[in-house]
Amino acid sequence: MALTSPVRFDRERAKPQAAKLRMPRFARYVVSRGWLHLILLCGVGIFVFPFVWMVGTSMKTDDEVTDQKWMPSIPTFVPRSPFVLGAPEVLRPMAVDPATWERLFNRLLNISRSAVGAELKARPSGSQVNADALRDSAAAVVMNRLVNRLPTKLWSGDDSALLDAYRATITPQIISEALADRLARFEIRGMLVRSLDAEMFSISDGKDVAKTWQVESGDAKIVTAPDGTAFLQYDFASRGAKPIVLRRDFEFPFDPSQLHKLIVSYKADTSWHRLDCQLTIGGQVWETIRPSYLAQARPSSIMLQPPTFEDEAYKNKVWTPIKLVSSGPSSDPRKASLRVTLSPEGTIGAILAKVQFNYRRALNAVPFWKYVRNSTLLVALCVLGTWFSSTFVAYAFARLHWPGRSVAFVLLLSTMMLPSQVTMIPSFMIWRAVGWYNTLNPLWVPAFLGSAFFIFLMVQQMRTIPRDLEEAARIDGLNAFQTWWYIIVPLVKPTAAAIAIMTAMGAWNEFMGPLIYLRDQAKFPLSLGLFGIRADFQSSGIDWTMIMAGNVLMTLPVIVMFLLFQKYFVQGMTMSGMKG
Repeated sequence: MALTSPVRFDRERAKPQAAKLRMPRFARYVVSRGWLHLILLCGVGIFVFPFVWMVGTSMKTDDEVTDQKWMPSIPTFVPRSPFVLGAPEVLRPMAVDPATWERLFNRLLNISRSAVGAELKARPSGSQVNADALRDSAAAVVMNRLVNRLPTKLWSGDDSALLDAYRATITPQIISEALADRLARFEIRGMLVRSLDAEMFSISDGKDVAKTWQVESGDAKIVTAPDGTAFLQYDFASRGAKPIVLRRDFEFPFDPSQLHKLIVSYKADTSWHRLDCQLTIGGQVWETIRPSYLAQARPSSIMLQPPTFEDEAYKNKVWTPIKLVSSGPSSDPRKASLRVTLSPEGTIGAILAKVQFNYRRALNAVPFWKYVRNSTLLVALCVLGTWFSSTFVAYAFARLHWPGRSVAFVLLLSTMMLPSQVTMIPSFMIWRAVGWYNTLNPLWVPAFLGSAFFIFLMVQQMRTIPRDLEEAARIDGLNAFQTWWYIIVPLVKPTAAAIAIMTAMGAWNEFMGPLIYLRDQAKFPLSLGLFGIRADFQSSGIDWTMIMAGNVLMTLPVIVMFLLFQKYFVQGMTMSGMKG
């Protein structure tokens, strides 16, 4: 009987295999392919980030644009006002060494606190707020404004010299501005009326607000600060607290039927509480169509305007429309009263108000829906024209035999090498000679004349279709046109869908064509119409938050369209042809 050789057990080689067997399947998958998924996720994040940043910016206020935060702040329920805004972050000047900044930061901040505290004692705020919190918040504002004014050479010299120079830059005016910046309160500053003849009449100003305005209902009172400013001190116990109603009785200085605008100027307290207005003129009662919100701690106004000639004008509608809700007889038609209702908004309501704030402004800044209709019309005509021309011309190149076909196809492809800037001026001269300048025709008629790229794409797809189908159609009695419609077109649907998607995206985003051919604002597409937002605010400063809101509104249809039809887009671009 033969003896078998003993099997030697290698423990060192068995350890990795045993560990591999004990490793969970998910862990093995992560080790083997996780790096590829990580790369793909990073690529997705790079492409998605600009859109996320644009959406975040569209939900910011003007005050937050200069912050270094990527996303907007989230508002919460504000139970009472006035209140102190949070202290901003004190930023280090770029020319200052981090070690020097860290050494002097607390000393500079203490100097700012002492100066602000002394000013607070000399000039009280006139409101029931936390004085220490107001001092610290205003000190941060003072420090942010002044550290950049110090000469750079002082930061590398003696600390006492720099501190003395910093003390010298702190003035009562800067402290007053910082205190006003950090103290949030709802100030009523005056009221004006404007007639249709462009005459302005002051009904009240900031000095007589406490005497002429009254709190009709709600837990609030009008307080006059030591500087003469009148503000509303209110307290909401909860989200469902009773609204506060302010009333101002006055008499019209002209015939109320000639009213153009009634302007109430105020300074908001960033509480995002809701404002509604009711204007009673004689026996007529008018109410605001849309609410306003106490959005930003800066001077603002509510412009109440009944239906006028401006409603159909292509301009920024900064006013709040009012509608007639009831009408009756009155002994004094010029006697009027304005009621401003302040309703509390909870955290959810404040967030929703902030989200829609810039979008509502963008919709009112331009005739948005008019531009959407123009863009939709152009997209529909361009898609129809491109689909027809690409499939029809490609059928002649791919399926029909005629003299000079190859030469014509080469000439067609050679036009792809011509930049659009080369043909821009000749095309403009042609369309102007035809008489189509300032019309939509030059923007969609070329789609029916064919695109070299889309024709080439369709030719390659049609060449994959077997000849047997076409010959069978001819045997059944179909002519060339019927064969194209009943046989070829159904088989190239994926490619046609891809062409339609690319054409729709191009027509929706087209800017240069409308800018060249259109002069009448009523014919602008959305791409050119939104540019008007920036043009209207060139003199007063570009409102980037509203522009980002308009960009989001324009980008969303393209994203939704691509997500809905991406399957057809991928199928068309792969050009797989028929199987079987």
